[in-house]
Amino acid sequence: MILSSNEKRALLRQQCREALAAHIHERLGLTVAPGRVRLQPSAADGYAWSVSKSQENLLRSNLSNGTVGLYQAIRDALGCSIEAVSPQTLRESDAGSFKSMSDERPRSSKLSKPLGTASENHSFTATIRRLEGANRELTAELERGQIYSEELLEERQQWEAKYRGIYEELDNSKFLVKQLEKDLNRAHMGIAEAMEILKNNQLPEKKESCAQ
Repeated sequence: MILSSNEKRALLRQQCREALAAHIHERLGLTVAPGRVRLQPSAADGYAWSVSKSQENLLRSNLSNGTVGLYQAIRDALGCSIEAVSPQTLRESDAGSFKSMSDERPRSSKLSKPLGTASENHSFTATIRRLEGANRELTAELERGQIYSEELLEERQQWEAKYRGIYEELDNSKFLVKQLEKDLNRAHMGIAEAMEILKNNQLPEKKESCAQ
């Protein structure tokens, strides 16, 4: 049986609604009638949509007047780049909105700290939240390390400045010591010459004294 374009569109719309409703129930445990599923739900509906940035346009339309391509694209992206989450999970995102997260879906995460329901904990949304939290912690740790490194560098520069000052003082002291050694040698030589002259001057006096 060949379906008309309107019939095919209606069939795919119904299948899309059923897939969305089944996904909501699987992820959040909520039972939503396929006919009441919305792409832009309110907080009172009990669910929200987390979507990758490249697929944001899929949720801007209305299911009731969507196209065949839209229904197919939503079903293909469901569970991969479109995911049902609780409104609280969406609000708690520090990134402002999960509708602007990376297109790449993390396959696994070793981080703990579960969020939301058991199904949500295994979702890419929860995984991304944990990874973002870990990334913030690493960023903070890196900033602390950078500050500590700058403090060490400043301290090193201060010690180098002190070392240069001590080295200059040592050079000056060495110069003064050499100068004093030279002055002392000259003084010794002067004293020796003076003693020799004094000795020579005293010898005739002693001879005369003996003669008398």
